[in-house]
Amino acid sequence: MELMVVLALAAVILCVGAPSFAECRANNRLTGAANDYLAGILPARSEAPKRQTPVALCPSDDSEDPDATCSDGALTGWITFVDANNDCLRDDGEEVLRAQPTLDEAVLTDSDGVCLSFAANSFRHVIAGRATLRRTLFCDERGNAETFSGSGESFARGIRVQPTGRANITRNRVAIATWSTVFGVACP
Repeated sequence: MELMVVLALAAVILCVGAPSFAECRANNRLTGAANDYLAGILPARSEAPKRQTPVALCPSDDSEDPDATCSDGALTGWITFVDANNDCLRDDGEEVLRAQPTLDEAVLTDSDGVCLSFAANSFRHVIAGRATLRRTLFCDERGNAETFSGSGESFARGIRVQPTGRANITRNRVAIATWSTVFGVACP
């Protein structure tokens, strides 16, 4: 009889805890992706003035390859590299500073550009002919839904890079919804 009571209690605890655990894993997956992206931006911004040359970050389909190149696709993997010729495309001989392998398939991204470049003064730099990454959104199947009633926070994580090069992560649901209408960046 005691064993049956213990098993019943364990079943109840598991039924209550399992959905919370799944949501916790999903939140950690999004937080990890946003933090990894920010970890690619920060060294790019700090290396540009240190090296006195532009440093760029771009999406890459082959980011783990020693000869990784930039792509115009989704930001599912990326490279941060010294962009000596300032074209926001990795060419032979341009050193890769950091490579991010492909993100988990459950993480969806959208952004307003294909390249983020920092000038030697560490400010965000616009490259002619290449759309500058200013806003990037990391989402999953929950989209921009509110986490808790009345909290104002979204499940999605948005990263905005200021003209000065400063980057920050936001979970503000209203701000992320504005990105969709103003900048065309939304949860896929």
